[in-house]
Amino acid sequence: MALGQLELALRVLAGLFVIVAPTLLFLGLWRGLQSMQDDALVRRVRERAEADDASGLSLSPTASPDSPVVTCPTCGAGNRDDTAYCRQCL
Repeated sequence: MALGQLELALRVLAGLFVIVAPTLLFLGLWRGLQSMQDDALVRRVRERAEADDASGLSLSPTASPDSPVVTCPTCGAGNRDDTAYCRQCL
């Protein structure tokens, strides 16, 4: 009888481990990714994008004056001549 209760207790513990362990691993990974986030880089990119929007400039591939521009037949967006896919449609 004691062996049956021990086996049941081990199965319950194994089931709890299978349920709880992936959740704890996910939460640990999430916190690790948040701690590795480079907030200064994100802030600089956001400030640069806002400054470009305010000045009328854009980070689009059509902003380069030395590359010819072609129009996408599907959406009409301007793309560089040497690109294989439209950035808007992709």
